[in-house]
Amino acid sequence: MASQMGKGILIRQGHSGVDPDSASVVMADLHDQLSEMHAEVIAQVLEDLRNGDRKARQEAMALLKQNNITAAAPEGSTLRQLAGKLDFSGMADKVVPLKRPPESA
Repeated sequence: MASQMGKGILIRQGHSGVDPDSASVVMADLHDQLSEMHAEVIAQVLEDLRNGDRKARQEAMALLKQNNITAAAPEGSTLRQLAGKLDFSGMADKVVPLKRPPESA
């Protein structure tokens, strides 16, 4: 049995005689741990990027691409004006709203 846990992460559960209720608790814990790891990686890449690490640029771009994140042009910019003239209506069903990760304590 396979379970989708976030984009691009596939967790497989075997039949090990484990109680399904306890397995769901383990999966919830695993999801929380994976979310925390993801947030830590992003924070480290962002810190490296801000410190001018050239390799961090490639890592940041890879993270953005892996998470289907694209840039948005600032209001009033030439790029925003150009984008306003383009018709993206055919892609409306491909847009995924983003959720902010929980703040770490």
